[in-house]
Amino acid sequence: MSGIRFEFDPRSIPGIMQSQPVRAGLKAEADRIAPVAKAIARSEGLEEFAASIEVVEEIRPRGRPTAAVVADREDAVDHEHGTSQTPRRRILGRAAHTRIDGVT
Repeated sequence: MSGIRFEFDPRSIPGIMQSQPVRAGLKAEADRIAPVAKAIARSEGLEEFAASIEVVEEIRPRGRPTAAVVADREDAVDHEHGTSQTPRRRILGRAAHTRIDGVT
């Protein structure tokens, strides 16, 4: 059987990861998670928390692009992971898992 032989060159990974299609895919997924996170926050009566949720794109120090759903509040970590005074709500984590689990 004859055919085309493909050999992957690992040196191409940085170029692929920084390409526009990959970055657009990362942003599109974050854009799908953000409204779910806002809806979860609003359902728990956290309107200000919901208003602080946004998508942030960045390039990591070694060149890896990311698109993250973040809550830009001083107490965001407290609401996500909980403290002795704040219950653990995991709003961002639950929103991400609904996408991973195929709920939305």
